[in-house]
Amino acid sequence: MDKIDKAVVFLDSFDFATYKKKQKVLELIKNPEDLLDAEKLQQNKSELLNIFSNDEYIILLNGVKNNNLNLIEKSLNMLKINAISIFSSLYPLSLKNIDTPPLVIYYKGDISLLKTNCFAIVGSRHITNYGKVVTEKFAKELSLSNFTIVSGLAAGVDTVAHKSTLTNAGKTIAVLAGGLDEIYPSSNTTLANDIVASGGLLISETRPHKKADMYMFPIRNRIISAISKGILITEAQEKSGVIHTKNYALEYGKDVFAVPGNITSIASVGANRMIANGQAKAVTSLQDILDEYNMVCVQKKQKTENYSMLDMLVVDCLKQGPRTFQELVDLTKLEAKTLNSLLTTLLIRGIIKKLAGNVYHLI
Repeated sequence: MDKIDKAVVFLDSFDFATYKKKQKVLELIKNPEDLLDAEKLQQNKSELLNIFSNDEYIILLNGVKNNNLNLIEKSLNMLKINAISIFSSLYPLSLKNIDTPPLVIYYKGDISLLKTNCFAIVGSRHITNYGKVVTEKFAKELSLSNFTIVSGLAAGVDTVAHKSTLTNAGKTIAVLAGGLDEIYPSSNTTLANDIVASGGLLISETRPHKKADMYMFPIRNRIISAISKGILITEAQEKSGVIHTKNYALEYGKDVFAVPGNITSIASVGANRMIANGQAKAVTSLQDILDEYNMVCVQKKQKTENYSMLDMLVVDCLKQGPRTFQELVDLTKLEAKTLNSLLTTLLIRGIIKKLAGNVYHLI
């Protein structure tokens, strides 16, 4: 961090400093570095008391005199967390231009990804087999088309989007509602570490040790929409939290896409309704998205798989869509023992995946 970033991080460290108060302080103190100068704070005391109470002003002043910044830096270093302020050259313009840009971004990983061709994949936490298949499909194809996949590290669609991107050696950004030292859900701690280890990025506007409250998730979604070229909703229920992400995207003039779902499934009501009311464009293939940007589908090359004749029997069946074990027995006419052996081999090779209900699908 440079000195300006440090000054804004210092201001961000006080619980009483709400977003509006911090904005007012940064409007008042034209040179943010002056926040680290006790004499300058005393010179601006009367103006600062229009923003803070007297007790809050004293706490701020004592924080400078006691060099609280040193403790903050040590804590961030121990956690291997970095930070940039809105004044940093690393801060993306797409985020700076919204009404309430984060004043500080805490991060782990490659911060330069914020300035790449980002595309968000979001949806329900309660994902179905259908949602899992289409999320894996689009995350794979978009990442192979050189998009950086953005999502929120939540259970369900977010988790599948991040994992599928990593499986296909793509880059992904996880935008957290809580602090980077309070991964939520905790079951995704390993995934968060994998994202960083794979050259991806974790970001949050929340201080590292702060747990996410429910109100933080909708607010977090504005960041997902702001940094992304467009968003894709792969599955969403009627009252899904993804509605906030969609609303922010529309407000920011971003493209919103949705995958149509079964009209009898409650898991697809939200996505289908967005398509029906014109708030999202229906997509069934990668090219539907690329056409919006006049892009040609030129994906990174993947290694060619060598299939035996029996492998091809199974693969050809799954090209038509997910199948249960019994459906594969009926379609391939193979003995159950032989089919089970083939499926196990294809699973190990990473060619297929097994879903709940003994259902298999191609990756």
